[in-house]
Amino acid sequence: MTVNLPSPFKLLAYESLDSTNEEAKRLAEGGAAEGCVIWAREQTAGRGRRGREWVSREGNLYCSILLRPDCHAFKAMQLSFIASLSMAEAVASVLPKGTFVDCKWPNDVLVEGRKISGILLESQTVPLGGMDWLIIGAGLNINHYPEDVEFPATSIKREGGGGVTAEMMIETFSRRFLAGWVTWKNLGFQPARKAWLKRAAWLGKEITVRLERETLKGEFRNLDKDGALILLLDGEERRITAGDVFV
Repeated sequence: MTVNLPSPFKLLAYESLDSTNEEAKRLAEGGAAEGCVIWAREQTAGRGRRGREWVSREGNLYCSILLRPDCHAFKAMQLSFIASLSMAEAVASVLPKGTFVDCKWPNDVLVEGRKISGILLESQTVPLGGMDWLIIGAGLNINHYPEDVEFPATSIKREGGGGVTAEMMIETFSRRFLAGWVTWKNLGFQPARKAWLKRAAWLGKEITVRLERETLKGEFRNLDKDGALILLLDGEERRITAGDVFV
């Protein structure tokens, strides 16, 4: 199947890579232009957030987008929400109508409460906090999903999406991401924030947030204007910029 990505994306396809994010880094450091999309049928050293292993058997989607945002690093991180929202919309488009597809803060996608996709952002900054490059890595379980994991996982095939391929999903994801990216550049983060909150998992419910040095339990109240999670904890709101969320 021929893969057609919208301009300005340029597809670089591989049978196997150590990691699409690692290849994207090598290209970025070599001066590659914004818009390169690296896709591999399998990864031999795939990674998730915080260095966790991402099992990468052939049959799922593994891809990375190279961007060079002209903005401060903290603002560029908002693109993780646009990526996860775009993936959620892409997943919902191939599953039976009425299937719950949610976004789990900060950058996972859930189907019926089980993880189906993860987003990993990596970047290189320049002096004064600007961006040299930003890589958005995305993994999507299409035919396979890990069973021996802390947070339950699933796949498109398991959830009733028959005949779905990586080629189909990279096209759909890239088109939806392009729309969100253009909107973000022109109108800022608020349109994406509002759309993300409509798909937010456990909004208004009690959650557990694991930070590096502590674990918190409270109510998921909101997403602030920059994308931080607002947790109601002992009657006070606490702003959280990084952590792992569980129920």
